[in-house]
Amino acid sequence: MLTKIIHFQFRIVFVSIISVLLVSCTEKRETMSGLKKDSNKNSDKISSAGVKEGDNEFRVEYGFPRRIYAIEKEDLNNDGSREIIVLSNLKDTSQKYTDNTNFDMIEVFALNPGRKSYEKILSDTVDFSDTCLFVDLGNNKSKQIIIHTNTLGNDPVTSEGMFVYDMKSPEKIELLKYIDSGAPHIDSLHNDGRKQIVVSDNYFGVMPGNEMLIYESEIYQYENNKLEKRNILFGDFFDKKIKTALDNYTGIKSKIEMGMQPGNMSFPLYREAAGVVLYYYAKEDEKGIEKFWREEKEYLKKNIPQDEFTDLSNFVSKILPASGNV
Repeated sequence: MLTKIIHFQFRIVFVSIISVLLVSCTEKRETMSGLKKDSNKNSDKISSAGVKEGDNEFRVEYGFPRRIYAIEKEDLNNDGSREIIVLSNLKDTSQKYTDNTNFDMIEVFALNPGRKSYEKILSDTVDFSDTCLFVDLGNNKSKQIIIHTNTLGNDPVTSEGMFVYDMKSPEKIELLKYIDSGAPHIDSLHNDGRKQIVVSDNYFGVMPGNEMLIYESEIYQYENNKLEKRNILFGDFFDKKIKTALDNYTGIKSKIEMGMQPGNMSFPLYREAAGVVLYYYAKEDEKGIEKFWREEKEYLKKNIPQDEFTDLSNFVSKILPASGNV
């Protein structure tokens, strides 16, 4: 009888040990995965993630309805340590945000001066954001945070924008530039490793909405830890645009001189003339505008409707106020 009791007690102890080991292994797997389940009964109202970088670990946690969209790791200041970039989104009951918003907040964590733990160095709202990139704008091995925004309008130029952040020191990240519209994109116009942000604009004048002119109006370049408008450095880029606009303009003039009805060609003539003026304006070439207007003013006055001519004349007067209509 005593032997049976001892055997039964041994089975209980053995089963208990196995149960403890299984629970321990399960918790270990959850911790190593970087995502730890919350045993709290309100866990469905928490969005959290464990983050591990090198020998450092910490936890990011938000209350409902904020949710983590993505966690990125990038060495922004080229010091050998990666910063942690957390992108999250808040979908509230008023449907403030549209379905295209992947995230509306950015937080950045960096190693503290003692390099023993991560600390938050940036928390900022970035409404209507859909993409986050890390780009070396200055060709100096440091990277800027580029966030593309989109409010989903019918016109990309008015609905697409950009946030640009820069890590000024190990403890500080600043917003270099917020571009609210203009469909900005990144390019390397001189193919020298440095990158520029090119911004567009619309010119409506007296044109129908679907015939508006879209042109590259601003070029920003990263210099001396700032993002500066530097159109003047990219004359060759604008010269190509001006040549195309001038070729289109003179082509329409030729058709009119060959006997085509001026009335049928008046709008294209006005539109292409506006394009020439706009690209001279973007190039910051007042002499070019003055020369074109002086040579073409009378011809345009005879061959396009009064409202179109007045629009062009007023625009040139605003650009060249000292010379009036030249």
